[in-house]
Amino acid sequence: MSRPDRIVAAAFAVLAGLLLVGSWLLPSGIGRLPGPGFFPGSISATMLALSVALLIRPSAAESVSSLLRGDMRLAGIAALITFAYLALWGSGFFFLRTVLFLYLFLRILGERPRAGVAVALVLTAAVTLAFQYGLHVTLD
Repeated sequence: MSRPDRIVAAAFAVLAGLLLVGSWLLPSGIGRLPGPGFFPGSISATMLALSVALLIRPSAAESVSSLLRGDMRLAGIAALITFAYLALWGSGFFFLRTVLFLYLFLRILGERPRAGVAVALVLTAAVTLAFQYGLHVTLD
């Protein structure tokens, strides 16, 4: 990862940290309902985690930057699977559909198959637990 890339990743980490602190200053929810700081806090925590991951493991950024630098075939495939995922929204099978989408996307970015399956399963399970069981929001 080049020096400018590290600077950008660090800047995003700082911004995410500030946004996270700002989201904590918003009112908490009422009872079991989330307050106005829930989604900004979730997004900024995710942004902070991804920024730190790029700083710790810069090789992950190389696969993304190589995708952006010119392999239009892979970019087209990524756009196609994203479109298919969104087109199938509301058709049911959220867990299966999301695991498959994440796995394919991670493979496009160069992740190894076993790691791709593990990451896709963990992320999908976390989203399902948070929304369906934590917030009682249906995802299908």
